[in-house]
Amino acid sequence: MIKERLLVSPNKIEEMKIRLLGKQQELEDTKTDMKIWELTEMNEISNELDDKGKAVYSNDTKRQAELQSRKNDSRAYEELYVKSRTLEDEISHITFK
Repeated sequence: MIKERLLVSPNKIEEMKIRLLGKQQELEDTKTDMKIWELTEMNEISNELDDKGKAVYSNDTKRQAELQSRKNDSRAYEELYVKSRTLEDEISHITFK
């Protein structure tokens, strides 16, 4: 019985490594998508002008607050965030099994 388990273990380890690498790549891709979303929104926020041609969000604090507000209102960003958290949990479970 012990011999059988030892022979199966390398295969299980290899499967776990492959699964882990896949999840890590998916997480990296999701975080990249989140960063692209944030940069696109920040670009819009930074370039937004009022009627007089002045920046609506004139300092970094206002820009960051507007970005956070847009994150909170964005279903697309929320889906990416939830996906990244789920992947992080899955990676954690694979690592500690």
